[in-house]
Amino acid sequence: MRAIVNKTKTILASAMVAFFGGYGVYFAVTRAWLPAAVFLAVAALFGFVLVRYGSVLCIDDEKLELRFLGLPRKALPWSQVREVGLIGENVFNHGKKKKTGDKYLYFSPVKMDADERFQMIVKWPPKDKLYAEYSEKLLAYALAIWGRELETYNVEDLYANTSEPRGGKQ
Repeated sequence: MRAIVNKTKTILASAMVAFFGGYGVYFAVTRAWLPAAVFLAVAALFGFVLVRYGSVLCIDDEKLELRFLGLPRKALPWSQVREVGLIGENVFNHGKKKKTGDKYLYFSPVKMDADERFQMIVKWPPKDKLYAEYSEKLLAYALAIWGRELETYNVEDLYANTSEPRGGKQ
């Protein structure tokens, strides 16, 4: 099974790389060096976003692997996965259970508690975990291989009685 980390951010980052990169090349060709450098630097920043969110999470029976343009970026064998969870990215939703933001399915090599999940979301995206945008198909496939409990945090709109983010109820 394959899933793009975040389709919307991939499309937006691709458009920005093309736009700023195109103008950067144009300015370089016309020998306007300062604008060329600025536009190419902005294109490089969006290129970083593109690599992060345009990567593909490949899941099979043996391992999870994050790839970009077919090149491996990070891998995690199922034997090292300690937690599979579903989180809502917007933890500062002021108790509005339908406003949980983008949802991600993550695979962690360490078991976490609710406070650690909160910190992971606040510092999103995590460097030591694999993750992809939530879809029912991806969740069902991953849970079929995982075979254990799914941890949830800030996804009340999908799973009732999920862990509450800090400051969620006032």
